[in-house]
Amino acid sequence: MRFRTTFPIPKGKPIDFNDNILLCGSCFAENIGEKLEHHCFNAMINPLGILFNPVSLAKSLNMTIEQHVFNASDTIFHNGLYHSFFHHNRFSRPNQEEHLCALNDASRKAHDFLKKTTRLIITLGTAWVYRHKEREIVVSSCHKIPQAQFEKVLLSVDEIAGVLAQTFDRLFIFHPKIEIILTVSPVRHIKDGFVENQQSKSTLILAVKALAERFENIAYFPAYELLMDDLRDYRFYSGDMLHPSDTAVSYIWERFCGTYFEDGMLKAMDEIDKIRAATAHRPFHAESEAYRDFCEQNLKKIEVLSRSFPNAALSNLEKIFEEKLNSAHE
Repeated sequence: MRFRTTFPIPKGKPIDFNDNILLCGSCFAENIGEKLEHHCFNAMINPLGILFNPVSLAKSLNMTIEQHVFNASDTIFHNGLYHSFFHHNRFSRPNQEEHLCALNDASRKAHDFLKKTTRLIITLGTAWVYRHKEREIVVSSCHKIPQAQFEKVLLSVDEIAGVLAQTFDRLFIFHPKIEIILTVSPVRHIKDGFVENQQSKSTLILAVKALAERFENIAYFPAYELLMDDLRDYRFYSGDMLHPSDTAVSYIWERFCGTYFEDGMLKAMDEIDKIRAATAHRPFHAESEAYRDFCEQNLKKIEVLSRSFPNAALSNLEKIFEEKLNSAHE
C-alpha cells in the first residue's frame, strides 16, 4: 500500500559550479541557499534581508539593479534604532551613519553580484502587504511600529504578476541571460489567519503561473506542493507547526537536486558532503602523524575537486584543513 501522493517534477536547466546563484525572498530561500553554500556553490542569500511579499521583492531587485544609494530620507527612527522600510531588521542600527553604511554596503555588494548572476531563485512568502499610510509605500518590515500606521492589503493576481513582470523586464535588459526559478514558500503565515493564508498562497501560485507562461526563462519549482501534497503530515513540521522540519527541508532539497543537478554534479556534491563531515572530526591526538595524514588526504580530495570544478567555492574547506595541519605541526 502507498501512503503518500508523490508526483514527478520536470527536469530543469542544469545548475553547476559555473553558476552564480542569487536567492531572494522568504526564509525558505535561506534554507535552500544554505544547502547551496554547504555544497560550495557561489551563492548570495537575501542581500537586503528576508523579504516576504512580491512588491518588496520587486522593489529590492529594482534598487539592486540601479545600486540605489540610501540617505537619511530612507530611514525612520523607532525604539532607539534607525530602520529602513525596504530592509529586514538585521540592518537596523542605533547610529544613523552606521545604518546607512550597512544599507549602502549591502546595496553595492548585491549589485556587483547581480551583474554576474546566472540563476535567480525567488521564494514568495505571502500576498498580504502592509502599506505605510503616511509614506504611501509597501514595507518589507513594520519594525514593530504601531499597526495603526499601516493598512493591510491582499494583493491580487494581476497586481503581483504586473509588478514582478515589470521588474523582470528590467532585469532581462540588465542581464539578458539570467534564468529565474520561482517558488512559493511552504511556510504557513498563520498570523494572517488560516483562511487568509490559503487565500494568499493561492494568489501567489496563480501569479507565478502567469509569469512562467509569459517569460520563457522563468521556471517554477513546486516547494509548496511538495510539503502540502507529497509529505502532507505534521511530523514534517518543526515545533511551531508552521515551518518545515529539517527532514522536510532535506526532502525538498533532494527533489530540487533531482530537478536541477546532473549525475556528475551529484557525485561531486556527495564528495563535498564527506569532506564537510571530516571538518568536524576532533582527534584525540592532534599532533599525531595519523591526524596529519588525515588532513593531507582531505586536502588532496579538495585539490582533485578543484581541478575538475575550478569555479567551485572550495577555498574555505581548504583553509580549514590547512589550519588543522599547521596546528598539528606546532
